[in-house]
Amino acid sequence: MVAIRNVVFDMGGVLMDWDPVRISHALCDDPDDAALLAHVVFDSREWGWVDAGAVSPETVAWTAKLRLPERLHELADVFALRWHEVFEPLPEMGVLVRELKAEGYGAYLLSNAGPTFEVYRDRIPAIELFDGVLVSCHERTVKPDAPIYLLLCERYGLSPAECLFVDDLRRNVVGAERVGMQGYVYDGDVDALRRFIHRRGSR
Repeated sequence: MVAIRNVVFDMGGVLMDWDPVRISHALCDDPDDAALLAHVVFDSREWGWVDAGAVSPETVAWTAKLRLPERLHELADVFALRWHEVFEPLPEMGVLVRELKAEGYGAYLLSNAGPTFEVYRDRIPAIELFDGVLVSCHERTVKPDAPIYLLLCERYGLSPAECLFVDDLRRNVVGAERVGMQGYVYDGDVDALRRFIHRRGSR
């Protein structure tokens, strides 16, 4: 197996705490309403279309209101447009990124994300150390489709076989492996990931 020279990180669930249940309860005090809003907003097809650059977050809010009682319309705006205010970093991953950079690895971010990425970008752990960042809404292609992984490699001159792609969703890791990357499904155990990289790495 080719040695890992670069680690490509997903964002939500890896570098940032994308937990719809936690986020929903942070935005809405009533647990039943929080669950309904999370389903209507975060599980909607329009939410995925924002990541693809096809619609705006405002469109998500508008379509959510069509599916919700009027008393929840104001909260629909909060969920669709202000969710990122409670989108929290995972500091232990920032520690790992800093270690890897000090050891000579390349570090890249590849994420399905909408245009509000630019609002919270500076809260991503160790973002200032990343060698490259590629966000789906800017490219109009999303994981797990092959073009987004290939675009990252082409843009930054990377050999897919020398890249480890880390994501919390297996389907996205499988997508990376299909284009020749090595893959790792992240389950929250940063020490296990660290050991895996060092076993497979070139440093």
